[in-house]
Amino acid sequence: MMGAAIPMNQRQIRQRAKSNNPKPMRWSLFVLGALIFILSSWSLFFIHLDVSNGTHNPHNEHVQLRKKDISRSSTAQLNSEVYQPPSPNNTAARRLITYRRTGGRLNNQIVQFIGSLQHAKVLKRTLVVPDERVAVEWTGMIDSAFDIWDLSSLNESYDIDWKSGLETSSSEMQIPKQCQLNKRQRAELLKGGPSLWKEWDAKCPDILDLGRELPFCGKKHQFCGDDEAQREAYWIYEHIKLSSFMQRLMPPREQLAIHSRRAGEGGYDWELCIDGNKEVCKDHVPRCDWHKYCNERTMRGNCAIWSDLSYQIKSKSAWKKDQKDYRFVLASDGTHDWSADFNGQYAMVNSTTWLEHMNTLAQEMMNGGQILQESLGISKFARRRMKKQDCGLSDLHGIIFQLSSTILEMFSLVNSDYFVGGYYSTFSLNACYFRGLHRTRDSNMCWMLIHPGTEYAIPPSVDGLINIPSEDAVEDMPLTLMNDVEHAFVRSSDGRFVAVDRYRFQYQKSGGTNYPTYVGVLGEGEVPMHFEKSANGSEVPTADFSCSMGKQVDTKATIHLIPERGGGNGIKANAPVSRKMFIVCEDLDFDNNISIQPPLTLKSPDNTFSLNIGSSFVRPRNKPRRSDASISQELILCLAPVHGMYDAKWLIEYLEHHKAVGVSHVHVYNVDMHTPELLAVLQDYRQKGFITRHDWSAKGSVGYTIRRNTDYAAKIDCAARSRGVDDFAIFASIYDIFLGSTELNGARQTKGHLKQALKACDGTKEMGGCSVGSKEDSMDNGRSKLHCQCQESPCSALVSLLTCNKRSNRFTSCSVDGSYSSTAAPKSLIGQCHRWNKQMR
Repeated sequence: MMGAAIPMNQRQIRQRAKSNNPKPMRWSLFVLGALIFILSSWSLFFIHLDVSNGTHNPHNEHVQLRKKDISRSSTAQLNSEVYQPPSPNNTAARRLITYRRTGGRLNNQIVQFIGSLQHAKVLKRTLVVPDERVAVEWTGMIDSAFDIWDLSSLNESYDIDWKSGLETSSSEMQIPKQCQLNKRQRAELLKGGPSLWKEWDAKCPDILDLGRELPFCGKKHQFCGDDEAQREAYWIYEHIKLSSFMQRLMPPREQLAIHSRRAGEGGYDWELCIDGNKEVCKDHVPRCDWHKYCNERTMRGNCAIWSDLSYQIKSKSAWKKDQKDYRFVLASDGTHDWSADFNGQYAMVNSTTWLEHMNTLAQEMMNGGQILQESLGISKFARRRMKKQDCGLSDLHGIIFQLSSTILEMFSLVNSDYFVGGYYSTFSLNACYFRGLHRTRDSNMCWMLIHPGTEYAIPPSVDGLINIPSEDAVEDMPLTLMNDVEHAFVRSSDGRFVAVDRYRFQYQKSGGTNYPTYVGVLGEGEVPMHFEKSANGSEVPTADFSCSMGKQVDTKATIHLIPERGGGNGIKANAPVSRKMFIVCEDLDFDNNISIQPPLTLKSPDNTFSLNIGSSFVRPRNKPRRSDASISQELILCLAPVHGMYDAKWLIEYLEHHKAVGVSHVHVYNVDMHTPELLAVLQDYRQKGFITRHDWSAKGSVGYTIRRNTDYAAKIDCAARSRGVDDFAIFASIYDIFLGSTELNGARQTKGHLKQALKACDGTKEMGGCSVGSKEDSMDNGRSKLHCQCQESPCSALVSLLTCNKRSNRFTSCSVDGSYSSTAAPKSLIGQCHRWNKQMR
């Protein structure tokens, strides 16, 4: 085992210094001893200065890890010295150890590999690396010809078998059941010490199987074992390097590096990120320090760093008074377009050059008569994707581009002076590991997750920190952190068009048999277009711009204009210049194999119009469990943007009423409901899983929602998020109150419940759902009715994208104007159900 000198504690240093003091028999030795004592004292003084300034001296880590003295006496032996099993060369035992791959992508794969190699090093066994069989398992480590990694130092320092795992899987190795470790055995193994290891040697002399779980024990994201064993894992990272070609693609070093994590990972489930941050922080930080490091603003803002960057920086040396003064390297998952607020202030890696390099290499091999599957491919996954020789690397492009970009981004975070990462992210965690033990203090979170030998992390000295609240501090939460969904809201280069978001969706074209995935953009304003006559004589809008995404350049764009106020589908050429529209890029191929899609660009041939959307594609939300067992299907309410509400009681009444009549979830498009009382109400309903808050404030929408005619854009957005996921959708304004039948007809249900109306809309098994909306946008004129009519639904402009079942169904319902009135007379209405297929996701 690779050993390391164990640092002395202060008492040992003083004892060492004292032992150097000579007897007064020789004056020269006395002077020498005095000098040694003085130098030792000064060294202790500077050690104290290092700690108080938040810096890290690797030779005196015991000062920082003061809560648990991990030093040993000079006579104590390390486990690596005590444990001396026979070498495989001197015994018939093979002394192997392996694992089964976890289901996570690159960063989980790296952590699992490191943890398994840590076990192999501690137990003095050879690690058998399992094959990479599917896309999520591919790391490029096995397929060394892809010129991503430099593992020469790793292979020289550790016993690694890269071949045996390719020939046989873990299940084919015939590993005895008693040698397949369960969760409890894995957690105890490295802590057990030499005596336990010898027991496993006797029980499983040939091979041990660590299983498929990540090799963490105890705290979140903490490697198993004692201080010595944990350090073995951290040392492994020092031997993993990038290839020389990849190193040339690294951006220039900056003082600051940022990992921008998806705020709503898992379908805009904001709490997945926030709750994960809190769990990690509170697991590693002592309770007495939770208010300093695990406070709400820090945990929430870490999931949307772009909205609160200065607060997320905790070091005085890295903090800037003016946000415009930051210069940083950015690793982003593509959720947010950072250029909106930080244009020209950051650098990002680009692996396109590496991809071109690999394509050239593959072409040269094919020209020389080599078979790519044999020359480049080693793992099962790579060999299978290169089976078609004539296709070169085309079947691998999406995967290898995503992988190389992620690896480059990770290493770009290593060189900076200060690193801002995500607490609940294995990507940020790996960046911390690659930065090394001696640089954990130069980060908002590395010190928290890496603390070998101590139960809890030792917080940095507050003297060098900023944005650390006191225990009784009242947090001033930015409005952008009080919402759950951030929309793109990007303006075109000429400022005449605003894109609300980009969407991925499926639909079946006329005469088609499947549901391909398409890319679309919702927006409003002026775009380059003209009108052409269709076969039936109607005027059809035609785009004078194209769609581009990644390597797909200048593909066709189709415009679907959205009529308002019950207008028909026919659009005249002399219609108003500023229009709401849904732009479909039908020829763009959406690669489901990669998690971060490249930016979508709309551009005219003369470059007078261009628009770049870098935010993530809209995905359906995560649905909570239905709290109302009386309905068998999901009914959501898409609430149009609310303006001018300042009294929280009206919002409470509105939400409680619709919860009572069967609504299971509400999308709230929040424009100016920003009083403390309203924000508290919205937060409470969010915590209960009843609402999703959309940031449609003036700042969040680049001024788009300052006007009052954004209802239709919100309805289209809500429909795009709900279509194919939720069964029924009500599109309404704050003035619309929906009430079901008050005539029970013997049925066991609550008066006014919408269950009967939903049954009427449900129809056949083929019908996926029904949308209902007011005939007018609001109830100001008292003419609102509960309708379920396709032509009047917010999807009316997307006739070619949606299918409508114009089948009449009778149901009873009541819509009341203005103030709430449960005694309003019910009306029998004829509606037509709007259908969206469940497969359209």
